[in-house]
Amino acid sequence: MKIIVTGSEGFIGKALCRELRNRGVDVVGIDRVCGTEAADIWHILAGGGIDAVIHLAAQTSVFNDDREQILNDNILTFISVADACTAYGVRLVYASSSTANPCNTTSMYGISKHFDEQYASIYCKNAIGVRLHNVYGPNPRKGTLLNILMNSEEVTLYNGGLNTRCFTYIDDAVEGLICAIVCKEKLINVVNPQVCTVKEFAEEVSKHNGVKLKCVGEKREFDNPYQDVNVTLFCPLLNYTPFSKGITKVFDYAEESEER
Repeated sequence: MKIIVTGSEGFIGKALCRELRNRGVDVVGIDRVCGTEAADIWHILAGGGIDAVIHLAAQTSVFNDDREQILNDNILTFISVADACTAYGVRLVYASSSTANPCNTTSMYGISKHFDEQYASIYCKNAIGVRLHNVYGPNPRKGTLLNILMNSEEVTLYNGGLNTRCFTYIDDAVEGLICAIVCKEKLINVVNPQVCTVKEFAEEVSKHNGVKLKCVGEKREFDNPYQDVNVTLFCPLLNYTPFSKGITKVFDYAEESEER
């Protein structure tokens, strides 16, 4: 197979491209940091020979208040990618988010992902959306909870650390995206069914690096105390990694990298 991956240099994109290549797939990576934009797929698809597009490129933070940036990168670019796949009859797999579930939407980011799901359902019949839930793993993105926990001496946990999440390990997210290529659904969940609090997750990290945790009652704007999982959506039956095991993998990887 030959597959285009947008956002190929991102946290999930790198892991996905590596796994696809390990499986013998010819991967065409597109990423802004390499000087290519997701909208460039029009030119690539015009040449033929592409079996699928996996669209990951996007602004990814619920705390990003640059609405114009999110409009451009998450909505207008998505429309261009979806229209290109429709025009050339190419399968589209796109990354959605737990925040696209209306009861979880607290920000422009969530709004953009919900829009993408609605647009694809009407205008891109050969598309499947993958709702990813709190993906973490080695070399976490800057600004994410795990990155902060791994690079700070003390971390403040808001709402008493009681916000609940379904932390999904990167390998499981990658496997779910690959499964979606041949899935007949229009929208699926890829989510670790193990629900835990942010405090429980942080305490597990602290066991490895001793980071100090400070719980405060204050709640942050755009933060959601509880993320609902739409159980009516199909969820691939993967061997989802418990968060304690996933965190151990993260630190094992970090130690191996230092040794190399």
